Amino acid sequence: MNTAERRATAALWSIRGVGPVTLREVSARAGPVAELLERPVERWASLVPWRGDAYEHARTIGSLAKQADWLEARCRSIAVEIAFAGDPAWPSQLDSLADAPPLLFVRGRGARAPARRRLAIVGPRYPEGGAAQRLLDIATEAAGAGLGIVSGAAIGIDQAAHRGALAARGETWAFMGSALDEIDSPQESIVAQMLDQCGTIFSEFPPGFRSNRNSFTLRNRLISGASDAVLIFRAGVKSGALHTATAALAQGRPLLATPGDPWNEGAVGSNRLLNEGKAQAHVGLGDLLRAAGLEGSLSPTATSESQVQATFSEAGRSVLRLLQRGSSDFETMLGSLPALDSGQLAAALVELEVEGAVMHKGGRRYEKR
Repeated sequence: MNTAERRATAALWSIRGVGPVTLREVSARAGPVAELLERPVERWASLVPWRGDAYEHARTIGSLAKQADWLEARCRSIAVEIAFAGDPAWPSQLDSLADAPPLLFVRGRGARAPARRRLAIVGPRYPEGGAAQRLLDIATEAAGAGLGIVSGAAIGIDQAAHRGALAARGETWAFMGSALDEIDSPQESIVAQMLDQCGTIFSEFPPGFRSNRNSFTLRNRLISGASDAVLIFRAGVKSGALHTATAALAQGRPLLATPGDPWNEGAVGSNRLLNEGKAQAHVGLGDLLRAAGLEGSLSPTATSESQVQATFSEAGRSVLRLLQRGSSDFETMLGSLPALDSGQLAAALVELEVEGAVMHKGGRRYEKR
């Protein structure tokens, strides 16, 4: 896409009520969107079969150029990037989806992180006692083995998955059911922690969009689509996690389910996936690694020492110099770097791992690449 096409597409996408169907209709009925950028909307809007109240909203913006200016300014004010397919932040796994959105709003590094295998983990908001802790341990182990963890930041199992990845100093992504400036209050804490530790939040919804039942269902296809394998940890018969399972099967992503007690109503849906042969059984870390195709970290090697020195934070450079002497565990590094507290050291390690300068060996041990 050229700049005009990108700006026009983003502007259209940000108009309330505009979805992929209307986006296609604008191009088909009114002409290439890049050519509409500076034209007053009132001159071409009547050619398009708008849905719902989208027409009324479109008429108020004046032109797509003005709407694009507003959108870009709003995104800058909330530290959000607009990413299209092929951009560094865009998850390339989404390229294979027939229903991928035309763009994503991104806060964090996104797919600039090193190439790695990613595991989606989803489950109920209100799991039975102890289940969230068990899932947190599973996610910690998976992230420690090199898997990126993808979920939706909802309370319950989703947040346990993200917290497990953070506990392992691993990478984690969340696809949101709202705009990135309209995060629901139960998600605010985990989102803040993710961003503080170099995680990423994505949304296909433009600034100002509030979440609803349909938007949560829509984002599920992106959780599975951005991943190499999907784990349904628990799912009742009406669980939203089953939407993610359906999307995973349609996308050809390996699907796993953690077996639950037959009398556990919260596991009826996930057990059914196993009984019907739609999902593989997850009983240990090896099942997750095999499904995702991971045998050790897939993070690429950093390019050069000069680039490292120019790019990394001072804390990151200190850690890298220490690791030049050999691999080390977190506690030893903390004792060897008195200028850093545990939070600063953790952030520096995530920075270095994301850029491919160090490898997380598991068990809180790191090695320079």
